Amino acid sequence: MTRDRKNLRDARRALLEGIGVPEPQPFAPDEFQLAAIRSVEEGRDTLVIAPTGAGKTFIAIEGIRRAVSQGKRAIYTAPLKALSNTKYAEMKQLFEPHYRVGLLTGDRKIETDADIVVATTEIYRNDLYNYGATYSVVILDELHYLADPQRGPVWEESIILSPKEATLLMLSASISNSAEIAAWIEQVRGAPVEVIAEATRPVELRMGFLHPDHGVLPLEGANGKVFGEVAQFYAQGGGGRGGFRARRGKGASPGRGGRSGRGRRRKSRSGS
Repeated sequence: MTRDRKNLRDARRALLEGIGVPEPQPFAPDEFQLAAIRSVEEGRDTLVIAPTGAGKTFIAIEGIRRAVSQGKRAIYTAPLKALSNTKYAEMKQLFEPHYRVGLLTGDRKIETDADIVVATTEIYRNDLYNYGATYSVVILDELHYLADPQRGPVWEESIILSPKEATLLMLSASISNSAEIAAWIEQVRGAPVEVIAEATRPVELRMGFLHPDHGVLPLEGANGKVFGEVAQFYAQGGGGRGGFRARRGKGASPGRGGRSGRGRRRKSRSGS
């Protein structure tokens, strides 16, 4: 049975309370960040596993900063063109005019001989085949793509073909077999890999559900079970007036052109 509106408002308030922009505080790197930066600076291949929002990008930026300050070059690779474009804009803001920043994707090539290059992982791999590489620090973001059936070989080849004198900084939020991956990297590159794992999530994760009749609700109740209205929604085959199938019949469909369920699914494009 649906609880009264006051109880729903209280549940919604408990879910959303405290969400927003926190008060500014002095920044102090966490120990795992400092350990990773030291490892890269000392020339060791480094694998960092930490939750989203824990500060892996800070490690990458500091690794780049310390490399270019010594006259070396660095490359930051990302799985998607959109992400590469975003990182390119960020790097330009951080490092120019003191250092040049370039971009290398399947669509755009900007100052590819720059001190710092941002690229898609596929294009970096292709360059290793075609031209070799002249980077001292190579950052491979989203390393969990190693497990992807289609794109995993790109990350494998990027690791295998990167020059032995380059230092790899590999980042991921979702690798569970880090020891196994590190052992394989050590085998193919012939050098030890420093594994730095951080389990603490600095940003609290709350799970909510957008209900068609009641708005935002918590996904789980205080008892740890699925929130009553959410469970009821699914028990009714999609919930609400007439259920999910009836809603589809009225045209509320994700299909293309408003047709009920007839939209063709597009294949995802690679980040090359």
